[in-house]
Amino acid sequence: MEDVLLSELLSSRGLEGQGAETALLELCRRGLTRPGKTRIAEKKAGAVDKALAQAFRRRCGRQECSGGADDRVEIRVAPTHCDVCGGSDNRRAVDRMVAGMRNAGITRLLVAGGSPGTRGDLERLCGGRIELRFVTGESSVRRRDATALVRWCDVAVIWASTEIPHKATAAIRGAKVLTVERRGVAALALAVRDWCGGRDAASRRNEP
Repeated sequence: MEDVLLSELLSSRGLEGQGAETALLELCRRGLTRPGKTRIAEKKAGAVDKALAQAFRRRCGRQECSGGADDRVEIRVAPTHCDVCGGSDNRRAVDRMVAGMRNAGITRLLVAGGSPGTRGDLERLCGGRIELRFVTGESSVRRRDATALVRWCDVAVIWASTEIPHKATAAIRGAKVLTVERRGVAALALAVRDWCGGRDAASRRNEP
């Protein structure tokens, strides 16, 4: 399991500047890292997310998103990372994608590409409702492994507008692979939803 930069991990959760410093102090207090460390084991990401959710309310600053009935510390983040609205466009798109996948009877999504931030946004907005795996530019994915990932998934997306080298996607091919040219979580989610809609319609046409 690889290490990741703490700054990138926190940034992918919307925590930067003073917000990141506050989060780091909390992670140190909980023993998940220590002062001066710049990297953290990727396997600790789940524990980090749990600690952040227990300690902080991430809010975008909109009046309807502010406040809360608990004693967690409120941290200002961009709308896409807000625990309430999640950046409404992204949240609505991901909700529609998840519904479309379920209607089509599929649950496993493979995504090749995307920045750490957008991957973090997508994972957070999916909220465990589907199974999600990533192939990134930093991944050293062999052709055999990529082929196994394609077999595992129900639908695979190549996020072509993001930084993903051809060698990382060369083996990601087949009828259940689609390419999304536009950036952004909403663009990817809606493309998957539309693909699932076509698949669901085709299956209904083939019913006896």
